[in-house]
Amino acid sequence: MTVFYRSTLAVLISLTLVACGSDDSPSVTDPEPEVPVVEPLPPQQIDLIIGDSTVMGLRESVVINDVEGTATRVELEAFKGITYATSARFEHSVVTELTDVVDATVFGDACPQLDLTVQEQSEDCLNLNIWRPEDTVESADLPVYVFIHGGDFEFGSGSDPLVQGDNVVAQGALDDKPFIAVTLNYRLGILGSYWLDGSKNDKGGNFALGDQKRALEWVNNNIELFGGNPDKVTLVGQGAGAMSVGILQQTENSESFAGDYFQRAIMQSNPYGFDYKSYDQAKTFQGKLQDYGDELFAEEGSVVLDELTLEQIMQVQEKALNPLAKVGAWSGLDCIDVDNLVGSGLCLTSKLSAETTPLANLKPFSPYVDFRARGGIFVPEISGYHLKAQPALTELNVPTVLGFNSNDSRTTAFLPSLTSLIPTIINLIQQLNDAPEDPDLAALDIQAWLESQDNLALLEQELMAITNSDVEAQVELGDILPSTAYDAITRFFFGLGNGAIIDELFKLTDFYPNDESELSGATGNMAQFNLLVNDMLFSGPARVMAKQTSDNGVVPVTFYNFDYKPSFNVWTTSNEATSIDLAALIKSISCIGNICNGAELPFVFNKPYTVTGNKVTPSDSDMMLMDKLSRLWFSDELFDNYQFNTSDDNVLVIDGDTNIQLESDWDKRKQAGIDPELREGRLTGLEDLGLILGYFN
Repeated sequence: MTVFYRSTLAVLISLTLVACGSDDSPSVTDPEPEVPVVEPLPPQQIDLIIGDSTVMGLRESVVINDVEGTATRVELEAFKGITYATSARFEHSVVTELTDVVDATVFGDACPQLDLTVQEQSEDCLNLNIWRPEDTVESADLPVYVFIHGGDFEFGSGSDPLVQGDNVVAQGALDDKPFIAVTLNYRLGILGSYWLDGSKNDKGGNFALGDQKRALEWVNNNIELFGGNPDKVTLVGQGAGAMSVGILQQTENSESFAGDYFQRAIMQSNPYGFDYKSYDQAKTFQGKLQDYGDELFAEEGSVVLDELTLEQIMQVQEKALNPLAKVGAWSGLDCIDVDNLVGSGLCLTSKLSAETTPLANLKPFSPYVDFRARGGIFVPEISGYHLKAQPALTELNVPTVLGFNSNDSRTTAFLPSLTSLIPTIINLIQQLNDAPEDPDLAALDIQAWLESQDNLALLEQELMAITNSDVEAQVELGDILPSTAYDAITRFFFGLGNGAIIDELFKLTDFYPNDESELSGATGNMAQFNLLVNDMLFSGPARVMAKQTSDNGVVPVTFYNFDYKPSFNVWTTSNEATSIDLAALIKSISCIGNICNGAELPFVFNKPYTVTGNKVTPSDSDMMLMDKLSRLWFSDELFDNYQFNTSDDNVLVIDGDTNIQLESDWDKRKQAGIDPELREGRLTGLEDLGLILGYFN
């Protein structure tokens, strides 16, 4: 059995250990609802003259709590599925104008993705949705919030139940603080990020970023007709959406939008420590996509990806997103060919020299840096267009709110972190699942096996029964990798070329590798790895960005920490579903009992849904925080009353008691480390040691 195979099996099976011992009992099925005293009314079509167009929209109503907690019905107007741009495949989109008659009564198609969506999927998907208070007139001059959804640039839409703007717009109208909310779609996966030769295509292949710009251009051109003020636009994003907002803030790019098309920004869980693909890395990845296309569909020669059907394109994307392919590309294990050691060595050498870190492989369809410096006579400069520099090395250019969730890393670090349990569970895998030797078949078998609640219960029972004598380190690492899986996986995660940084991290007590011959050591290393990734990818870089912005004094900044654990798992996936995406299943189990990436969304939008669209029954505390945080998020107070400054280290904390408050000396008081270097605050110590963002130097 190969190291890669054993590691992959360990990742897939050990993720269930996260659920062991959890006190959470997330409720994701719809119980018999109590009949509310106040009920929403059925939606009614409305035909309005907006500018020179007749727009058919909907008058809808929702039931929300007023500031006193009394359930109140509020009516509003919704305009759904409005086309903002058109595009051909692998070409940049072009903004459209309102036609003479616009049917905005139903959500438009979602952009093609591997996830199931409520809406139909098609390449004709560049549409947006608008919610505004009832009877808003053109001269209302209302502030506008434009939201870019997350989903690793692979899935999601602006019509997902969790991010629809009806509740928060109704809430603003009820509180006499009216505003307009806009959500949008943009191209995903291969169709949204596909390397193009910059010497022949000056705008490159960052189509998703181009789509987002066209949506902002459409809003700038048209939102005044709907009663909005184009000079009072706040751009909001979560996850991949927050990454997009960070890129759109840049003024270094050829097409600058910050300040002109949006005047404020909110970034929820932007991993500023993320290392975006370079121009050459993107070119290499495009070659892999071509290989996958040839493998799947070429009878002879090569296929032209642009000429494949949409179904075939999605099959290529599915192959690229296979967990085995993802881990192999990230770790470099896909370079290994025992029959061609010279070629393997050249592959690994090329990989290490071309990348700062391998992090981009974990989000393979994220945007790429489309600038390339001149490299001699035969390597001309590519000027770049949409993304010229790593966002972590640029500045914030509009008033900004940015922050992180306490366990953001659980949906980013889950694959490598759980391999720390390799020595403990590899024999258990063989006992519980007679997996075939072919890794792809094994992954499918394990996925099917994990979909049964009975099997999950059996696995938990077996894992909890493990004794020290059962723990055997039988990983075939030999002299190739470091002595512990935690050590190895950390070096792979941040890149073998960053060994000096990892050595310094491992000198610190907080991150020193534990002995994995004991189960407690393996689980301790898992916790340390997740903490390390959260510090190095999310909280640490975001705090550095906030400090730099505060010190520069050009624009105000608010830095927050969402530290409230919901009563439900925001990533819950039903085990009884007909088909379960493996990545979604892993995220679901990894986030049990944690404050994961996206956990704040139900509270920001005041919507009792999971990321996967399941309706949940929130607790009383959940509902209290939903009412409070959603009101703050869509307000001027968020920007004006909670500003960060470096000297006070004052952080907006949303905590487990549903408190929302500014806390001074936050890093020292809340994050003091064990090691002497980290006792004044873990992030402060890591920054002073030059470790946060150190791999960009």
